[in-house]
Amino acid sequence: MHRELTIENFKCFSEKTKIKLGKITVCLGSNSVGKSSVIQACILLRQIYEQAALFKDTQVREYTIQLNDLYGLQLGDAEHIKSSKTREDIALKIDDYEYDLVSNNHSPMEMLVRNEYDIAKMSSDGGLFSKGFYYLNAERIGPRNYQTINSKMVDNCGVYGENTVHLLSVLGNRKVNESKCYSMGKDKKVNTFSKQIEYWMDYVIPGIEINTDDMTELRISKMSLRQPALDTGFLSPYNFGFGISYVLPIILTGLMAENGSVFLVENPEAHLHPKGQSHIGYFLAAMAWAGVQVIVETHSEHVLNGIRIAALKNAISSEDISINYFSVDTCGKDTNHKVENIKLNERMDLEMWPEGFLDQEEEDLRTLRELRRANGKDSIVGKGN
Repeated sequence: MHRELTIENFKCFSEKTKIKLGKITVCLGSNSVGKSSVIQACILLRQIYEQAALFKDTQVREYTIQLNDLYGLQLGDAEHIKSSKTREDIALKIDDYEYDLVSNNHSPMEMLVRNEYDIAKMSSDGGLFSKGFYYLNAERIGPRNYQTINSKMVDNCGVYGENTVHLLSVLGNRKVNESKCYSMGKDKKVNTFSKQIEYWMDYVIPGIEINTDDMTELRISKMSLRQPALDTGFLSPYNFGFGISYVLPIILTGLMAENGSVFLVENPEAHLHPKGQSHIGYFLAAMAWAGVQVIVETHSEHVLNGIRIAALKNAISSEDISINYFSVDTCGKDTNHKVENIKLNERMDLEMWPEGFLDQEEEDLRTLRELRRANGKDSIVGKGN
């Protein structure tokens, strides 16, 4: 399991910045403060490993990595993502593996990197360097009647969830690791992918049944949904909004991810009711306790609370959860991006509460009280806060 990520001269992180990692890592903060940069740094490190593995039986030690398209990256020109124009390199470090990424004068959309580490050792350490790697972008595919079947063998849902329906068809009767099985009022012995998907999906978005069908001759996979409580037949996913399509690849990825691998997921709360947001947080925590290192970028306090509930319910150590709050200090024309690691105690209480950290509800309620007083309406009893 990775313990620490260090970033320097990459996007908003001009100074050396350390991000503590746990079995589950939560990146929180407002917009444009560096959360996504952490995910992107992990993807670049994954690329370095893949390139090194590709040339492992050669004398090649210097490689190029892509800044665009691969794993959904859209970083543009190398010069645009370096914080300092006077430095040539971007420094990335994960645990004991440290790399300098240098501009490629022949191709500005690529960077050069040199690897001196033993590939066999990297692979044995796992995490970003394991066989399996799983990443779901914030911009996942919404409702679709069909998804194209990838011509290659796929072992993940894809960056945007584009392989989800096909994988559901393929994996249906295969067994899920028992440590990942839903156990709240359900029979854990029914541990096929189809049943576990049904159980976990019902936990996050109740009352939906999923049907998939591979139409191999047309190279497409079809998905339809129904609500048994309403006695509907199976209908097009377009009748059910975005929540199901956005959360389904998260559930499937968590269940299929190999132990010792890393699962990066952006905005798991997207298109979910607050209860669903809490429950997807619980699910991600359950996958982390089962052996998948999870790194979450989120704006949702409900996702965080779901993780805390999962930890208390399953007697998980607070040391296994790393909460990182990203913010910006502004002094005149100078801005400083910083990351604060917020510890949890054994009761899963936050031991510090930085200014701006998940306090918008309190701010809004304070503003409402002030407006009511100003309007002479603060004497109304029993009408909310």
